[in-house]
This record gives sequence, C-alpha cells and structure tokens, in this order.
Amino acid sequence: MPEALDVECPCCGSLLKVDPETGTVVWADKKKAPAKDFDDLVSRVHSQRSVLDEKFARSVQQTRQSKEILEKKFEEAKRRAAADPTGRPPNPFDNE
Repeated sequence: MPEALDVECPCCGSLLKVDPETGTVVWADKKKAPAKDFDDLVSRVHSQRSVLDEKFARSVQQTRQSKEILEKKFEEAKRRAAADPTGRPPNPFDNE
C-alpha cells in the first residue's frame, strides 16, 4: 500500500495528505493567516461565537425532539402492557 502524498495547496498554502489510490484528501493541515490587528482578532472571535451558538441551539433542539420521541415510545409501551397484563415480553433466548 503506497503512502499518502504530501501536497501543498497553491491557493492557501495548506499541507494536504492525499491517498494515491483514491485521490481523496486524507488530512488537511490548514494554515491560518496571522491577525493583522486586535480588531481583526475580536471580529474573528465574534464570528466563531455566533457559529457555536447556532450549533448549540441545534443540539438543544435535537435533544428535546429525541426526549419527546422516547416519551411517546414509553407511553405506547405502558399502554400495551396495561392492555395485556398477563403477557410477558419476548425472551431473546427462546427459539420460538
């Protein structure tokens, strides 16, 4: 198996490791441009913060949705158990 090739991106100067068999980028070592001044750093931090806040809000929404789904499944299981109190859940070790 041949080793990954090291290629430098002509646009941004990042070091890319490319798989010679598939031609896909396996690893990208991105270089960040140095900040020009303090205001540039502050604006970069604020832009990253908004992206992180959006990701966090999406995560909270997904957690709420999964919680609602699990509650509905649990209520359905309780309803079925109440309808047939003598029934047992299937045993995974039975060969029926």
